[in-house]
Amino acid sequence: MECYMYMEISKKMMDFILLHANDDVNTLRLKYSGKNAGILDFNLDLALIQIEARKKARKKIPSYIEKGKFLFPSLIAEEQASNEAVARFHASLVPSSSSILDLTAGLGIDDFEFAKAGMSVTTCEIDTLKSEVLQHNANVLDLADKITVKNCNSIDYIQTYSGKTDVIFADPARRDASGGKVHALADCQPDILTIMPGIMKISPRLIVKASPLLDISLICKTVENLKRIYVVSFRGECKEVLMDINPGHDFEGITVVDLDWNAEISRFNFHPHENQDESQITYFSGKQPAEYQYLYEPNAGIMKVADWKSLGKTFKNLRKCDPNTHLFLSDTLYDDFPGRIHKIYGMPGKRELKALKGSRYNIVARNYPLSAPEVAKKYGIVSGGTDYLYAFRCGGNPVIVISQPIMRDQQ
Repeated sequence: MECYMYMEISKKMMDFILLHANDDVNTLRLKYSGKNAGILDFNLDLALIQIEARKKARKKIPSYIEKGKFLFPSLIAEEQASNEAVARFHASLVPSSSSILDLTAGLGIDDFEFAKAGMSVTTCEIDTLKSEVLQHNANVLDLADKITVKNCNSIDYIQTYSGKTDVIFADPARRDASGGKVHALADCQPDILTIMPGIMKISPRLIVKASPLLDISLICKTVENLKRIYVVSFRGECKEVLMDINPGHDFEGITVVDLDWNAEISRFNFHPHENQDESQITYFSGKQPAEYQYLYEPNAGIMKVADWKSLGKTFKNLRKCDPNTHLFLSDTLYDDFPGRIHKIYGMPGKRELKALKGSRYNIVARNYPLSAPEVAKKYGIVSGGTDYLYAFRCGGNPVIVISQPIMRDQQ
């Protein structure tokens, strides 16, 4: 890949990027190729990278896109960048007066949020282009006085580093040598488990961002000195597993947090060493599902942890629909439930379902013989509207209920 330094970005190029912010990059490439190639006096490929990356990043880092001169070294850098709300959550875990060393800078969204919170940041980036762009963006954001960029291999850096830092942050690259995606910590770069002894010599605390697909039980078995695990979601979508490693502290448990742009939607703590005996979970029995008032669907982070006993211990009147159906019924309204809450309005039989042909419903299928699209096709239902059809197995039987979401701040 050709190396484009940020110094090549001229005013004409930035004007071009902003002018064509919503245009198709392939159409632009075709328009300015061949005999029209000499019209532009800047590097078209670099400009097209900015246009495409900005489109993709609008829903991930909107406040950064508002800065006209904020740049991307590559499309992969945009793909791997942290959501800015998630990065703010990372910063909230660290005292504002701290010094922090980031071993894997990338696009630097985490570093910028650390710096905005008042921290002194040293960040390592092995790729020269990325480090140049990182320094440029720090200047654009008026954060250069808070961030020191090191164009170096972070493993070499910590091996020769003679000082101390309050916190080390790492988001290991989840790509193998051929560019394929990996999830296990040992397969990521750098291999945090291998270099951890060196890290602990220069800092008392390590925060590691890992794949949302990582097995939490495996983390607990293989990662030493865990203080807490965070399962972090953004608007219900699980984004990452975050490990807070701090020698000398006992394991405090797992926190599932769901974020919106400016606040937490929900937070739920699972405590370690509790009895996970499935027989202690309260299951649906007796009444028909439609005889309950509310249907509860846990968010993605709760689904990942799957500690239904702890959930039921906090929300005592929940009834789990089925051992393999992770939905709950209740006559009690829990406003602080970490997930969706629906008001149940009925349970249509075969005749009533046939009468819904042509109607608009959002369909959700959980542990049901048919998928949501198959349910829609079978009954001729059009996707959309405000009402929902939840198709699920309850007490061993497949059922469908009609519901509407209870609108809360997070909905």
